[in-house]
Amino acid sequence: MDEQAIYGVNPVIEALCAGAEIEAIFLAIGLRQATRNQIEELAGPRGVRVLKADRKELDRMAGGGRHQGVVALARKPGLVDLDVLAGRTAQPRTLILCLDGVQDPRNLGALARTARACGATGLVIPARRAAGVTPAALKSSAGALAHIPVARVKNMVRSLEKLKQRGFWVSGAVVEDGQAPWDFDPGEKIALVLGSEGAGARRGVQAVFDHRVCVPMAVPGSLNVSVAGALLLYEWLVRAKND
Repeated sequence: MDEQAIYGVNPVIEALCAGAEIEAIFLAIGLRQATRNQIEELAGPRGVRVLKADRKELDRMAGGGRHQGVVALARKPGLVDLDVLAGRTAQPRTLILCLDGVQDPRNLGALARTARACGATGLVIPARRAAGVTPAALKSSAGALAHIPVARVKNMVRSLEKLKQRGFWVSGAVVEDGQAPWDFDPGEKIALVLGSEGAGARRGVQAVFDHRVCVPMAVPGSLNVSVAGALLLYEWLVRAKND
């Protein structure tokens, strides 16, 4: 089985609730009984083994990540095809979040968590030179990556052009020279593009944008990509709720 570790109390609980294929869960010796009971109650009906382990072993399994005494071995989350993701439209508005080169798995996890909370249909991430669905990303997403579909693509430009053919408007986040998010109507189907932490979206990707959108700021500067993404996703949610 192609496995990876999911670590942390909430990510493991979320993975259980989402129906992730978990082979076994390891709990630290001396873990708080209430936490142990909660995980055992969720794991029992699904036939997932719950085992004890010392914290040094959990440290190794989690790669040094903060596991809170809980580590699960699970099948890597399945990826979906872009065409399948594009077909999962919602009413009255649909949003797919496209990440062009986000490097930090913690940012990927945070964006996945916000995207799910705001009702996004799924994520599109590059196959190379970008953060993937790793244990660190799963931990930062607080389990959201076990729920939200992810498409991993070889070419972001061609993928955005394909989404356009499926009726999506491509709106890209920029630092300046963009509209405020409340000043334009992106239509019923939108692909929101966020670039990398340092350079933003690549020039070729920006050439595909139908809209350029930025978060107005009182002083010059830029925001962390997960913070900017959260603000833009929330503005989209407000518009969708008001339809």
